[in-house]
Amino acid sequence: MKRFLLIILMGIAAIAQAQEPPPPKMGRMQGGMPPPPPGDRPNIQAIKVAYITKQLNLSAEEAQQFWPVHNAYMAELKKARDANREAELAFEEQALTIRKKYNNDFKRILNGDERVNKVFKLDRNFNDMMRQEMMKRGMKPKGPEGRPDKPELRKRLMQRNRADSTIKKN
Repeated sequence: MKRFLLIILMGIAAIAQAQEPPPPKMGRMQGGMPPPPPGDRPNIQAIKVAYITKQLNLSAEEAQQFWPVHNAYMAELKKARDANREAELAFEEQALTIRKKYNNDFKRILNGDERVNKVFKLDRNFNDMMRQEMMKRGMKPKGPEGRPDKPELRKRLMQRNRADSTIKKN
């Protein structure tokens, strides 16, 4: 009897090992973008380019003109953020000045205020989407230069996002 049970248990174990593991779940990231395949991790900048290009429905000619201007815009914002790390209000004022400066450049390329406004919204939405995805995956967002984000800064950002969403609803 013991031998019989042993043979049955070994047979069940062999069958269980022979089965292939189920394929990984391929859900979609928020915003309709599929997650990258395992082992193939494109950089975030490439994902952002694809996301904004798709959302703005850029033609090849528009994209060729748009991306150098957008990259210069992002570089100026980064420089302003680095210069005003401790002074949030000073950064916000400088960021508004930069947005006004690039508004005309974007308008010339994109032919319309609606698409220009969408550029600024898409930048913010993409950053929020990436932050949410990192939190969902259990990764802690990092601040500038690879340092972990400060909890009080994260709290202020979340409060600002809530305030933005209540303004949009009204």
